[in-house]
Amino acid sequence: MNMQTFDKTEQHHTHNFIAEAVFAVEMVKSNELTQKQKMAKQLLDTLFPLDNGSHEDVVSYEINYRHVQAYFKNGQHCGLKHAKRFVAYTGDKCAPDSILLRDESGTHVEVTMGRRKGTGCLEFVTIEDIQLETCTTFGQAEGYNGTGLRHWVSLVKGDEKCRPKTSNEDKEYTAKNGDDYALGFAFSF
Repeated sequence: MNMQTFDKTEQHHTHNFIAEAVFAVEMVKSNELTQKQKMAKQLLDTLFPLDNGSHEDVVSYEINYRHVQAYFKNGQHCGLKHAKRFVAYTGDKCAPDSILLRDESGTHVEVTMGRRKGTGCLEFVTIEDIQLETCTTFGQAEGYNGTGLRHWVSLVKGDEKCRPKTSNEDKEYTAKNGDDYALGFAFSF
């Protein structure tokens, strides 16, 4: 089996590298689940690296005060290298359904966790989906606010032709400080 990987050491142009990494995840057919998981976790390592270790080795994520903690099989844990990139979550703090991150440009990325198989053994976290926020904005005239539409592009879920699924929906989260954190489909800026 050929495995596509991308080298994190050669980052000449960060935005080009991220685009290439996203494209590499999208190109893996949706029925190749193991490969899709590996690529999705490598993308998380690139965009939102952990302080120590890799997202590939995580057995659980938890929300601890205002931080995401990643736990490993050996009992060790760590947070994100850039802790401020965590902004919100859904579900329980001890077992979040999803984690919302925001990169340095302000783009949101939602990581949805898969359900455990219930084998009784420590299992690596399954990423059900990673959705990238894209926005279409409509001009801002003098004296008027601009408007925009928010779209979510799925990197893990797609069809057999490698086309990612997209959605337009309002999303609600719990912010890391406990407040509501809403991302509406339509927005003003």
